[in-house]
Amino acid sequence: MKVLLISPINRSYVVMPSLGLGYIASVLRENNHEVKILNCIKERFTFNSFSEYVIKNKYDVYAFQMFSYDLKPVKRHLEIIKRCYPDSVTIVGGYHPSGDPDGVLKSLYHADYGFVSEAEIGFPVLLNELAKRNPDLSLVPNLIYRSGQQYRINSIKLIEVLDDIPFPAWDLMNPNEYPEAPHGAFAKSFPTAPIIITRGCPLKCTFCSGKSITVRVRKRSIKNVINEIKYLKQDFGVNDFLIEDENFTLHKPLLKEFCNTVINERIGITWSCPSGVRLDTLTIETLKLMESSGCHSLSVGIEFGSQRMHDLTKKGLSLEGIREKMEFFKKTNIRVTGFFLFGIPGETRDEMIQTIKFAKELPIHRAQFNNFMPLPGSEIYDDLKNKGYNFNYDNYFVHDVAFVQDGFTRMEMKWFQRRAYLEFYLRPRIVIALLKDTTSLKHLYRLVKRLFDALR
Repeated sequence: MKVLLISPINRSYVVMPSLGLGYIASVLRENNHEVKILNCIKERFTFNSFSEYVIKNKYDVYAFQMFSYDLKPVKRHLEIIKRCYPDSVTIVGGYHPSGDPDGVLKSLYHADYGFVSEAEIGFPVLLNELAKRNPDLSLVPNLIYRSGQQYRINSIKLIEVLDDIPFPAWDLMNPNEYPEAPHGAFAKSFPTAPIIITRGCPLKCTFCSGKSITVRVRKRSIKNVINEIKYLKQDFGVNDFLIEDENFTLHKPLLKEFCNTVINERIGITWSCPSGVRLDTLTIETLKLMESSGCHSLSVGIEFGSQRMHDLTKKGLSLEGIREKMEFFKKTNIRVTGFFLFGIPGETRDEMIQTIKFAKELPIHRAQFNNFMPLPGSEIYDDLKNKGYNFNYDNYFVHDVAFVQDGFTRMEMKWFQRRAYLEFYLRPRIVIALLKDTTSLKHLYRLVKRLFDALR
């Protein structure tokens, strides 16, 4: 079959290859399907130009990777596809379907199927069944589908040995064709490429939806990872890598093996962890080893300046422990980005002010201040849903306000976010450091644009 894998039109300013679609593309090609990956943001598509593309390029299957903020645009994409080709097969997968498997096909009338969690096993099985006269959808792992007036979700099956799946289809998403807009905003050189070394996170933060994909941790062998890095370096000129694991430093033997292999084999790369690592996993010895192997930037989930909020969200960190771990970075040249969060149900105004003050006290180089989003699949989302809360996914964006608790207004929550950005970044030390880390005028333009987006 001819399959088009799509990253939809959305408001994101992170424009980079999709590992999820890349892995699925490789698996489908192994099963003799013809595959193309379409990144609508990279191609600067509008819905009109997407419609023109669909009319000119007919596929048997159209599949979308989607987050919660993609719900409305994916609905428009699907309407265009079904209007042009009513008999085509449409599929959705990713974090939102995984977090809301009961509701996603109800919300997306024109989506024929959805996938929960990982789709590498189930996707080729689905296409194989659809090729039969009488397909048996119950055989497809992780599938969401309609059965009469009901919605069914098949049993979950995960990739047990990550080395068994091929590398992402990098030839379908050449890193050189992507703009200087990596996850984490900064890089040592371009092009960059994202990679993952592990899947799954065992932690229990109540605001995180990672468990909707999987809590069971699996790891690639370092040999397999290094082979992919060498391939990207040789064939695409990538020297800077974004390790997108949810918590790479949680796996200390694996981390140590990776760093030592990069050093001993003189691979000559730089790398970062823009998705975030746990501060309580870090030691000064670990950080120095990471820096020696090329690590130049880490994001850390600090979240709150209130101990009560850390306890309430099961974050498992203490303010004193955060301060202690942050001191280690003064002995390295690794840049640190702190993640902070406002608006968790029950948080007070004073606690939000504490978070801003805490961010300014810490020896971090960058900060990202987000308003809380009730992510489908998270513990807080389930709690709000049980209380009858209605979710407006149109506001699910990093610089928007997706949730307003009682006693607050949307404008007030935006004000806290603006205040945090202005107080943190309008300091000479921070401005000078940012300018030093900027690699080009294009890069500077994108950074300034991000800041203005945050302040709007």
